[in-house]
Amino acid sequence: MYEEAKTRRWAPAVDVPWADLAAAPLPEAVEAAMAQLCTFLQECATVVMGLSAHWIYSINQEFLELKSYLSAQIFDQARHIEAFRKRALIGGQGLKRASVTAEQALKEILSVETYPSGSVAGNLLLGSFLLSLYRHSAAVAPSVADCRLFGFVMQDAARVVAYGSGNLRYHLTQQPQQANVLQDYLDSAEHCLLGLIGSQECLEPLIILSGGGTTAAQVQVGCQRVGQFLTQTVTEYLERCEYAGLAKRTERSRLPQYLQRLGI
Repeated sequence: MYEEAKTRRWAPAVDVPWADLAAAPLPEAVEAAMAQLCTFLQECATVVMGLSAHWIYSINQEFLELKSYLSAQIFDQARHIEAFRKRALIGGQGLKRASVTAEQALKEILSVETYPSGSVAGNLLLGSFLLSLYRHSAAVAPSVADCRLFGFVMQDAARVVAYGSGNLRYHLTQQPQQANVLQDYLDSAEHCLLGLIGSQECLEPLIILSGGGTTAAQVQVGCQRVGQFLTQTVTEYLERCEYAGLAKRTERSRLPQYLQRLGI
């Protein structure tokens, strides 16, 4: 994954066709929604970066491969912050409102006390959400530049999830007794995912972008697409947990029940 990170490195300044946005500006409501979404995504990328930076100094120097990969992950997330900030600014809308709900959820993920729990929360829980969100955003992107941007960040997020799944699987192979500890941790931490996907600063711009505008018909379409996105996000996250060794996570998790209460 470290070698892949080097090979697939991209530069926001030259690899995203920003000039296309200036040549063909988006409708004001759509541009504002994109700026709000990018503001929210900056916060998420900062936490993924912070988790790696928080633990990397504690790892023995002999584990060069792991330290190298975590360093690459820090660089990737710093690049995401740069790209999302540039995207919010370039359309003329600027950075929008930070989400109190999302910040509290991200704070809980960032303040985890052990690396196995931190990896599960940051790389698997948060990583799965971001990977699914980037993929969805690329599919409904209102411009070529946005599609290119989310395609780039999606490939970086895929490495985060792959590392998180592999780390969890290896950890449980070596210490199978820790499965219950991590299951209990996720029982108390999965509400953070609800805080992210349910925050107004994420959900509303996503609906507008998914529907293509703010008319009643467009909002209805956007709500349907976002509902499908949320269901797929939770399903894929739980499947990854079970594949990595947390048996019956789908049955134990309360996330599907929460979605059912929302009528999704």
